Amino acid sequence: MDTDNCLIIDMGMCLRVPYNDAERSGVVTDVAKGALRRLIKPQGVCGKHNYMSPEIFENKASFDGFAVDLWAAGVILYIMLTGFPPYDQASRTDQRFDLIINGKLMKQLKSWGINLSADAGDLMQSMLRLHPKERLNLSEVLSHPWVVNEDVQEPPPAAAFPFQT
Repeated sequence: MDTDNCLIIDMGMCLRVPYNDAERSGVVTDVAKGALRRLIKPQGVCGKHNYMSPEIFENKASFDGFAVDLWAAGVILYIMLTGFPPYDQASRTDQRFDLIINGKLMKQLKSWGINLSADAGDLMQSMLRLHPKERLNLSEVLSHPWVVNEDVQEPPPAAAFPFQT
């Protein structure tokens, strides 16, 4: 069994991202035959509020499926590094959400006694930007200093975790 990789999947709101067909004008296709990625029409509010991006929560405008996924990955990273979700819902009425989208993620964590590296904080903050066009894309995440840092230490051996069977 390969223990070096972790797969995170949830097909609760799985959609095929539409692309413009490269050969037939006006025809929608998928990434295999497509050229330019298209936005997806609102599908209704679906999914767990803790992982939901602001554009899905608002359910008003067409959205970029990749940006929505990067938001959820930012939430997962936040949970992995802190042990709890960043907010209850992607709404400005949620004080924790409002702090995060206003660039105060690290200040918020420090006030709770959670000290993460500046690179870790920058990566999470950059993935959790209110406007989808301002969020990092996958290529930018993979080349971020926190991701490519060779000084990261491995976690303790599995035997150190008493809750495992």
